[in-house]
Amino acid sequence: MTPEPIGSEKVADSASAAQATTQSTAPVPIPSVTITAEVAKAVAQAPEEPGNLTKLVLSPLGSRPRKCPEVVPAWWRLVSTHDSVTGLFDTLHLVRRTRAEKTTTKTTRGRLHSDAQDLLRAAIVFTSAGLDAAVQALIHHAVPTLIALPGTPRSKYETFIDEQVRAPKTGEDFLLALKAQDPRAELLGLYLQSKTKASFQGSSDLRSRAGSSLGITNQQIPKRRFDALDPFFTARNDVAHRLDMEGFELGGAKPPKKIRIQQDVLHMCDQALILVRDLITKTAVNLADHR
Repeated sequence: MTPEPIGSEKVADSASAAQATTQSTAPVPIPSVTITAEVAKAVAQAPEEPGNLTKLVLSPLGSRPRKCPEVVPAWWRLVSTHDSVTGLFDTLHLVRRTRAEKTTTKTTRGRLHSDAQDLLRAAIVFTSAGLDAAVQALIHHAVPTLIALPGTPRSKYETFIDEQVRAPKTGEDFLLALKAQDPRAELLGLYLQSKTKASFQGSSDLRSRAGSSLGITNQQIPKRRFDALDPFFTARNDVAHRLDMEGFELGGAKPPKKIRIQQDVLHMCDQALILVRDLITKTAVNLADHR
């Protein structure tokens, strides 16, 4: 079984940056309304003055694999993340348009204002949270099928069992699993928990903890694709743990913050989401081989 073709919306297999688009007509006045997600999207899609603004657009995800129920929960988590990050980029566009309307030059050249910076930071955090949610769901639903036959997923599961048996002190959870009426189910549950209980801490963690347990080969997703997410994970940690604040110097002034560049954030988020999409589609291929 293979995923349904993406067709006209085909996305490059490599981690490509999404394209920013501009449109050329007279600027649209911004009415005084509450900024909801619907309003943000409507205004963001309206015509704009040429050269002033750039709307950030993620790569489309294409169609999800069919006849593969194990990947459906992960796919919809990915779609929800894609929608949420798109909404943040639409809101960013609206904020910048609104600010441009209040200037005499009707332009937004120069460094992004703090509210726009925070929207970029939120896009990084949302992407990271969605990556965790989608990949963890993929592991939870796909691994039980993948370990039924010989292969990398099965050997990784058996290695986990061997490590528990040979540990200097056997864990209480492992002992309880052995004593259960259905030890296999309990042991599998412990294995899945070990793969999904924590956020992915970097590209190597994502590749070793998710890629290997799902049987993803280097031919399916090359190591360099995972390595390319290192800047994304660094940015995620900077935002999630320090809100991009820098330095520990004494003083009365606010600490400086890292300045995020729109195209850099778009590129990082897009790479992460497209890699998750490919993890899902390649896992569907591996599942087809086990049916």
